[in-house]
Amino acid sequence: MLPRWLWIVLGLAALSPVLLALATRWWVSLWRKRLRTPDGFDETYPLRTADGAEIFLGRLHPASPARALPPVVLCHGLSMNRRAFAFDPEKSLARALALRDRDVWVLELRGSDALAGTTRANDATFDTYAREDLPAALRKVREVTGHAEVDWVGFSMGGMLAYAFLGALGGSGIRRLVTIGSPVRFEGVRVERVARQVSLLLLPFRRVTPVNFLLTLVAPLMGRWMPHWLADGFRAEHYDDATLRRVMVTTMGDIPVGVARQFLGWIADGRWDSVDGTVDYRAGLARVTVPTCVIAGDRDRLARPLAVRTAYELLGAEERDCVEVGPGSGAHAHYDHLDLILGARAHEEVFPHVYAWLDGGGATPSRSAG
Repeated sequence: MLPRWLWIVLGLAALSPVLLALATRWWVSLWRKRLRTPDGFDETYPLRTADGAEIFLGRLHPASPARALPPVVLCHGLSMNRRAFAFDPEKSLARALALRDRDVWVLELRGSDALAGTTRANDATFDTYAREDLPAALRKVREVTGHAEVDWVGFSMGGMLAYAFLGALGGSGIRRLVTIGSPVRFEGVRVERVARQVSLLLLPFRRVTPVNFLLTLVAPLMGRWMPHWLADGFRAEHYDDATLRRVMVTTMGDIPVGVARQFLGWIADGRWDSVDGTVDYRAGLARVTVPTCVIAGDRDRLARPLAVRTAYELLGAEERDCVEVGPGSGAHAHYDHLDLILGARAHEEVFPHVYAWLDGGGATPSRSAG
């Protein structure tokens, strides 16, 4: 017969995975409550796409309804959610545009926020976003506002979706376009490193990769001490410790597995096409004719300046511009990926380019075009 102390040890060993799981969930729940900030929209519009998925639109009313310009739709990037554009109640791009008397709508794509309980994320791909989510958002904004066209601002994948919709898919309804850190090429050491990390995350999951859960788990440990090699996608000097932690917990979203696999495929073979290979999104850039401003970060490791600038070179738009934000354009520091919309001085050094383009006056004088 085993001694009592050995029974206790065996019992604790059997319970340890359960206790660890419970402790992890408690830890994540605690820091979500402490660090996650509300989005502060004036109106919210959960809606269903034609194929039955759930997406989300948040609206900020213009400070003054006097301007007759069309509404602005903001679309987040891969592994982000709607709060990326509404993170800071004073300095976010969504709030800044509303204060400039624009009617602002923020789109959240299917499967981006596990806490929202969205459905049909299991079979989502980039193609689904471009064919279903984006058109559904445009229809809703036009229906509510009465405007026939919108202005579109896309960060990273949000800009890529506009390229795909307007170009290869022949879409319409966008008057002026701004893309921020939106690559159309995918080779690069840093991107490949992130791809390997994502591929490891994909192994245990069928529906979505729980990026927000994992980042919330480690967010309390993050800070300005982090070296650049450990901080893919941002430069810690753009944030204080508390803000960086809130950014990770608040703005980062999950990735439907189908979307992640499609991106991994593009990185592996150098293409940018549909899952079935019948639609070449990069070739479609020549058919994007709306006035477009392409913005890149000069030290972006996830969407390298060359990968972003290639879109500017391939666009069919006669009215277009390319801005590379960094010391060369008058910025106080170099810019990595997330810094372009979440950095402490993005409202001073990036957003003015957006305002100027959407108002129809071109980019600001301090631009650096490749």
